[in-house]
Amino acid sequence: MKRSIGTVLALLLLPGALLAQTATDNTGNNGEVNKTINNTPYGGRTAEFLTLPVDARGAALGGSFAAIVTGAASMFWNPAGLALADTKQAALSYTTYVADTKHIWAGFSAPLRGGEWALGVSVTNFGFSGQPVYTEDAQTGTGDTYSVAETAIGVTLGMQLSDKFSVGFTGKYLSDQLGATSANGIALDFGTSYHAKLAGKPIRASFTILDYGSSLTFTGSALNASVPPADGGQGVEPQPVQLRTTGSDLPTQFHVGLAYDLMAAQSNRLTVLSEFWQPSDSNPGFGLGAEYALNLSGVQAALRGSYSYQGDNGLNTSSAFQSAAFKSTLSSSWDGLALGGGLATKLLGFNMGVDYAYRNLGILSSVNTFTVHFGW
Repeated sequence: MKRSIGTVLALLLLPGALLAQTATDNTGNNGEVNKTINNTPYGGRTAEFLTLPVDARGAALGGSFAAIVTGAASMFWNPAGLALADTKQAALSYTTYVADTKHIWAGFSAPLRGGEWALGVSVTNFGFSGQPVYTEDAQTGTGDTYSVAETAIGVTLGMQLSDKFSVGFTGKYLSDQLGATSANGIALDFGTSYHAKLAGKPIRASFTILDYGSSLTFTGSALNASVPPADGGQGVEPQPVQLRTTGSDLPTQFHVGLAYDLMAAQSNRLTVLSEFWQPSDSNPGFGLGAEYALNLSGVQAALRGSYSYQGDNGLNTSSAFQSAAFKSTLSSSWDGLALGGGLATKLLGFNMGVDYAYRNLGILSSVNTFTVHFGW
């Protein structure tokens, strides 16, 4: 049993070791540095709101949550987990970000065919409103305002192919309105979940591909302009034109996760989790997390924590243009740290719960996520 648990712990730490090896193995046989070209399109994707975590439990555990998620929250983290819940579920999540932006997610799921299948619908919205418009000629404001509203409506199907393996698919319609421009598109999520036992305790693994779909091309009145006459022609009116935008791809991501219950008793549970991910617009990352759950007289309580490493954790603060305060903020940052907890009980025939998560985003300060969920 000790050997089995040791093997699992090694696997949980493997993503970080692989990433570290990739980052340091950059010398050739003759000791010369390999001059590889990084074609990662940093900042070259649109609809980044699709990557913002929903559900406070998952936010506190980082992306590692995909290996153990079930029910309504699966529609964001791993659609294969949808069929692993045996009750109908509804959840609502709310997060506030910097600059008065708000992120709201709601989902509903229901088992079908005795739990062999499950179907769910979800809605995500991110944005803000009433922001003043500034231009080069009106640097104190034009008096106008603008808003951003990014929305995704998803339908998820989860299926249990066996007692140890399930798959899931989510199709999403995307609406992205940025001021006076807008774009529409579609996206697809695919996930698998493997669940078995090792040394008599649950072990789970996940594989997901998220937000693969069409590029978004923006149109709208903000792209209307006028062209003055060539060579300053006299008596010729400026000609109206409409600017065209280049389509931008979605922030597709590939994730692999693993979770193991170090402690699995009726009254308490300790789960350790790990995940590796490769986004299409940034460097690869990995995360480690843990959840301790306690069941006392019909009330379930949980404490959670995780750390996620990604490209922006290692921002270079040596640039001359950065202020001393900015450097200090970065050097003392816990960017990637997440903590949280939750309470759940049964009341009036409903399974009811509330979860909270705190996440440190480095120079973007911290964010708080709240989720309420119901099951019946």
